[in-house]
Amino acid sequence: MIRFCQCLNACTPDKQLFEMAMFPASFTRPKTVFTFPVLDGFTLDNLECGTSAMNYYSELRRMTSSIFPHLVPDRYRELMRVAQQWRQLKLLKWNGPTSGELALFCPACLQPGINAPLPADRNPDDPTEQLHPTHPDNEVWLMDGQCFMVSKDQYKAHLAVANNVNKSLHLSIPSGMEIIPGIGLWHVHGHQDKCYVRYASTFITGATRIDSEIMETLWAPLNIISPAVRGMSTPHQQECLDYQINDSNFMKMIHMS
Repeated sequence: MIRFCQCLNACTPDKQLFEMAMFPASFTRPKTVFTFPVLDGFTLDNLECGTSAMNYYSELRRMTSSIFPHLVPDRYRELMRVAQQWRQLKLLKWNGPTSGELALFCPACLQPGINAPLPADRNPDDPTEQLHPTHPDNEVWLMDGQCFMVSKDQYKAHLAVANNVNKSLHLSIPSGMEIIPGIGLWHVHGHQDKCYVRYASTFITGATRIDSEIMETLWAPLNIISPAVRGMSTPHQQECLDYQINDSNFMKMIHMS
């Protein structure tokens, strides 16, 4: 229990709590407080681990009583309100109350003439130009073409030929061939209902049942790692994806029965 100072020159109860590194959930008649380390811990967990306020408070309840956490008073709403105010105070502390701007400058953002080419030097046909390697000759390949990705030389040779269908032995289309549009059975169910009867291979005369979209089933697990590999060099990115796909095949193997 906290007893507030009642002297004539004493600060208000909320300011007394602030001096003891405690943030009150209300300022008129405070009954619930959160310590500054608790608020810093929640802010850091939210930034680094994506922890929600509900999960963080559940952790606090279990730390308070590991046997009966449900008996610990529920102060989840108070934590949400105080955490919002705590973030604002942090920004005001970093930037100053009179700056009028709480956003930090991002040195990694594109700045023409500093870390990006001037508008006159940009390639308007390539919006991803900034993602290209600056020094591709310095990239080191450790498993070039040894796993699921083809080697860089094979890929370049394919692109050189594939730029023109008429020059490719693999992409040529015989004259007079009738092309019937269709959608694979696994993929067609992600389209509109009318696409199933129009384009499913089940209703195409002479079509067979094939599973030619197995690679798309890997998109969901690979999407989890995609933010981490986006900024990698080309060799590192491909080798990391190779490792993920290899692990996927290994997990399939050990779970098959």
